[in-house]
Amino acid sequence: MDLHRDGESSFGPESLSAGAMLPFEGRTLMLGPDGLPAGVLEAERDGWISPNNPLLVRGFVKILPLAWRGDPRSGYNPAASSSEIAAFASRVQSAGMYWAGPWRVLDLDARSSDSIGSYAAALRSAGATHVDCWTYSEAVGLALVWAGSEEAGTMSLALHVVPASWVSEPRVKKAVPGVDVKWSWTDVIDLYATTHHGAAGTL
Repeated sequence: MDLHRDGESSFGPESLSAGAMLPFEGRTLMLGPDGLPAGVLEAERDGWISPNNPLLVRGFVKILPLAWRGDPRSGYNPAASSSEIAAFASRVQSAGMYWAGPWRVLDLDARSSDSIGSYAAALRSAGATHVDCWTYSEAVGLALVWAGSEEAGTMSLALHVVPASWVSEPRVKKAVPGVDVKWSWTDVIDLYATTHHGAAGTL
């Protein structure tokens, strides 16, 4: 496939330190009135739901990377400044509210031995700092996840698509083993490099 001309700046190697957000078309796709973009729920492997929207699959979790702050010492990147990322996050919150009603703040300190506790533990392990969540459908939950540290150059924003019981009642009353939500922009860069060189297409 032909990736958008802005893909190299958003997904190229320099974006790890310089920071990046989805190109304009990718951001627009994430804010559509009809809900999640086509192909997300069916995805079984890492790939692209559009030329500007990477998707990482971690078992039951679909991760839609939205932004990466990068190393603040690498120089100012207006496309990935803290204020621009915060503004985009606010727009995603508004889209989620249109799709599924008001969000709830997920308790990252949840230590219960159930599905919510398992997801919260995985989020803590991945460095999550704040999570807003929605019940998108009877089976599907959404979580807008801020993670990492700006000072350390690891701050990220992503939308997780998870089983509904991981973010809302009724929860599964036993722990969910092996929940993994770790990722970094390196994964996006590697996916872009593989795809850009003709190995794969959209999901």
